[in-house]
Amino acid sequence: MMFSIDAKTEHGIVVAILGLTLALRVIAAVIIPDQSHTLVDAIAYRDSATQLLKNWQIVNLYQMPLYPLLIAITGPGIGQLGADTALAVTSVWLVYALADQLFTDQYARIFAAAGAACYPPLIFFSVVGLSETLFITLVLAAFLCWYRGRFIVAAILAVLAVLTRPVFDLFAPLLVLLFALVVHRLPVTKALQQLGMYAVIYCALMTPWWLHNYRAYGAFVRLTPGAGTVLYAGNNPLNQSGGGNLGVDYDLSAFANITDPIERDRALRSAAINYIVHNPQRFLELAVLKFVRVWRISPVNEAYRSTSITIISVASFVPLLLLASLGLLINRRYLRQLSPLLLFGFGYTAVHMILVGTIRYRLPLEPFLIIFAGAGFSRFLKSTSALRA
Repeated sequence: MMFSIDAKTEHGIVVAILGLTLALRVIAAVIIPDQSHTLVDAIAYRDSATQLLKNWQIVNLYQMPLYPLLIAITGPGIGQLGADTALAVTSVWLVYALADQLFTDQYARIFAAAGAACYPPLIFFSVVGLSETLFITLVLAAFLCWYRGRFIVAAILAVLAVLTRPVFDLFAPLLVLLFALVVHRLPVTKALQQLGMYAVIYCALMTPWWLHNYRAYGAFVRLTPGAGTVLYAGNNPLNQSGGGNLGVDYDLSAFANITDPIERDRALRSAAINYIVHNPQRFLELAVLKFVRVWRISPVNEAYRSTSITIISVASFVPLLLLASLGLLINRRYLRQLSPLLLFGFGYTAVHMILVGTIRYRLPLEPFLIIFAGAGFSRFLKSTSALRA
């Protein structure tokens, strides 16, 4: 029989978990060498921050502005690391709060927070200078606010997530409607009002970025002029793996004569769509390969395929997947409440089955898996305790 923990003790446990989160990230920052030679996006983000400080412009065709802006404010190095660490601690608390919101199970929320604090990929990505930690924190916060019915705050957080990673642009309006109609069971008119409010907030927060893009490209660009490149990278005759490595999975030399970024983006998008339309079987084969790449149990990047990294990856992800499956299974009767998480999980995977697949792109889904795993581990311990009683 598992005993209940009083509120004061639980509060102390959560504080200790957050302290552990901080300690593990500080240790990781000390022992993990600089990864910018492998994760070139880390350099690109710092370069964009420098450009913002010099002329208030980002020339990188694939980046949204919020993470470079954060680096510009904090400065690269210790300032950036401090901000990412603070975001990582916040995200662990958000995992705890979301688990409580979904399951009202004391052990589930504690286990979920502890899992998020100790999960190796979350630790790694919080100290290497990439946008994942900011994006994850914003998405978790948006989901928590949506679950609590705070649609305006959730809309602000969702748009900030879009300004970090453009992929969330596809899901936010659908999530607004799903939370309004299915989770909170609002009338259709109220749901449409919430969607309208999201649209107003979206336009207000995106307008500075649109003005920046118009200044840079002389045309309206809603997100970035790099979407065509990403689509082409995953859908072209050269791609055999489902990955997105330039010179291996795709080649842009045929488009080098198109100097205008907008025109080149359109040409790449048209070439990718043409390839998909004329090669539907190969498109499906690549989609399967991309799914496998996203959900494989160890990294595909040669730089991270050592025995030790493989062991850590397998030992962390396999139990997580099993416990998350158990957590989802035992809570399947709450499908209405869980439907936004399922939409995001399946939809996010589907998007990368169309674009490019890599294990890194799975990371924003893993905090949600940890939440389900917390519920699964709680049920497992309770069942084991009952059998021993």
